[in-house]
Amino acid sequence: MSRRFRHIILSFVLATWFLSGCDNTPVIEVQSKTDPYKENMINANKNIAGAEDTQIKSYIDRRGWKMTQLSNGEWIEVTKPGKGPKISYEDSVSVSYRLEALNGAVFYENQEETFVVGRHQTTVGLDRAVMEFQHGTEARVVLPSSLAYGIVGDGDRVPGRAVLIYYLKVK
Repeated sequence: MSRRFRHIILSFVLATWFLSGCDNTPVIEVQSKTDPYKENMINANKNIAGAEDTQIKSYIDRRGWKMTQLSNGEWIEVTKPGKGPKISYEDSVSVSYRLEALNGAVFYENQEETFVVGRHQTTVGLDRAVMEFQHGTEARVVLPSSLAYGIVGDGDRVPGRAVLIYYLKVK
């Protein structure tokens, strides 16, 4: 046998042997669709939100308030209806308020704030809640921490994870 012929046969045998060990089944790596850390954080946030919701409902019931929960999670009760036009997105609004926690700790008293609704220049929950009111309305607004200052607080007086109660007057 010629050297060239042996080389061709050897190459054919090796190629056949190599390819026979391979099947055409694609290799699929099974990966978790969710990151375990992310899943734990989601569950922790759900637990915190559930506990806060229970605390808020209990607080409202003990005081006999007739509050309505909005679809976003804010609780509102009009204590004195306004006579002006209803507030809407992009309106400039001025409010005065007293801000306290469920335990009665007062964070701010006689605060004045002016902001444009929808631009999130204040807490997300207050920004959304004022669109339920007319100018001149006085109301109570209860915000879960996720709609207030979240886990970090306001960096001044409001601690992290604080449920807030606004005693609010919309001007």
